Amino acid sequence: MLIGCTIAWFAAPVAAEPADSLTVEQCVALARHRAPAVVAADLAGQAAAFEAAALAKNRRPDLAFVGRALIAPKGFYDPVITNLGEYETKIALDYALLDGGARARARARGALDLAVARLEAAVQARDAGLDAADLALKILRLSEVEAAQRQSLDWIDRLVLLLRGAVRGGARSTTDSVRIALERNSAWTALETTLADRRTAEIDLATTIGLPPDTTVAIRPPESPPRPPDAADSLRVLASAASQPEIAQAKVEEERARLDLVEARATRAPTVDLTLDGGLSGADLTRTVPDELRAEDPNATFADRLRRDLGASAEIRVRAPITSAGAGARVAGKRVTVEAARRKTAAAAATQQKIALEILVRWSSAYRRLGIARSAGVGAGQNLLRVKSLYAGGAIQLLDLLDARRVDQEAQQALAEAREESRSAQFRAEDRP
Repeated sequence: MLIGCTIAWFAAPVAAEPADSLTVEQCVALARHRAPAVVAADLAGQAAAFEAAALAKNRRPDLAFVGRALIAPKGFYDPVITNLGEYETKIALDYALLDGGARARARARGALDLAVARLEAAVQARDAGLDAADLALKILRLSEVEAAQRQSLDWIDRLVLLLRGAVRGGARSTTDSVRIALERNSAWTALETTLADRRTAEIDLATTIGLPPDTTVAIRPPESPPRPPDAADSLRVLASAASQPEIAQAKVEEERARLDLVEARATRAPTVDLTLDGGLSGADLTRTVPDELRAEDPNATFADRLRRDLGASAEIRVRAPITSAGAGARVAGKRVTVEAARRKTAAAAATQQKIALEILVRWSSAYRRLGIARSAGVGAGQNLLRVKSLYAGGAIQLLDLLDARRVDQEAQQALAEAREESRSAQFRAEDRP
């Protein structure tokens, strides 16, 4: 009876795979389009693109309507100053003939800001995808652990029924019943912890891929088995270090520092501005027809006045600074900033090379640890089978059986963790452009 029940412990339920499950790659693709940080970075990039497009047109002259009016009746203020009031209504065109390179630098800054926004969007998309991959693989691991824990719990339940009959028949003591009950409580607690951890990971993943937080996300295991890196993988990952956006970001900051240096050197550059205007401009707003116009033509009308006030003008403004306080110190400071930015670019390149090497080391190590965990899992499973047989024959105590079950459970969890680590390391290496 005892041996027959022991054989039944091997049964394990098989969970059906949800029809709407996602692969790890699908989660990554969704995150790189829908993650909140990615959407925000894309919008910032669009804003920077509009700003750069606007600055690209700063070569064009500015056209504006200019109007003003001052009324000062006779007896108020000095008539030489007020002319009994003044007015102008003009269309003015301003154009910088020579600006010391200010507009060109503004266009360059707009282009750099756009490059920064696009690189930041690339970083956010990359990191969101990697976060989604880690969460999806974590859900896979927790699902594997949950399946093993449920199988173990079923095993304990069957053992409880077996012991109940053995205790009634006097073959086992009541102490064994208490011990197995405590073991069952411990197994339930571990399962509840796993379920809570998996639900938390599902909430995080749903948020990352742009789904409502209460969505239940099921992940399909990768079809291809884990593998170690080969020579081609190593060459590709090492080569990918130079194309990482962090290096491009550092180069943009270096270019911005050079632009600031050019601007600091141009503090004494001459500027020439041209203004053309056309419209109406006149004095004496206390009458519709001024006295001097009526003295020239007693029959003058308001239309005559407007014809007299109609005209056009041109103005050229030249500014050539002779001194600029602190210009030398400012230029020296910008030179140091350029050197600092250059060193940051070199440091960013070295950091990315280090990260590439670490990715390869992690991948190789994770795959080797996966092999060790597999061997340990097989050994723990075989030991549990042996101990089951011994317990069924009465050769060992219940504590030995429960200890073998815990060892097997820990081996299964370690195998799931090693599989997650190997998958994560492999994905990060294969995801590198």
